[in-house]
Amino acid sequence: MNSPPAPKKSARAGQAASLPLADATVERVLRESGEIVLDHGDLPNLAMPAMTMAFDVGNKKMLDAVKPGDKIRFQAEIVKGRPTITHLERAR
Repeated sequence: MNSPPAPKKSARAGQAASLPLADATVERVLRESGEIVLDHGDLPNLAMPAMTMAFDVGNKKMLDAVKPGDKIRFQAEIVKGRPTITHLERAR
């Protein structure tokens, strides 16, 4: 008896699950433009060294959960040519 095939995952979903979480401190939250300014560590998947910079967010609702000074962990990808946060959580 054969098992049914496993559901296919999109390449993007598999890629997001494998991205590392980076540590950062929230510097500014720009709700109107859907951006967040972070002082972050190295982002190896983007070949980006530690720095302070603005990121777009994949979903503006992510911005409701953070304020300047918060310590977070996040994943970022290049979306439409711009560094974009695709996952965000409070650091423990």
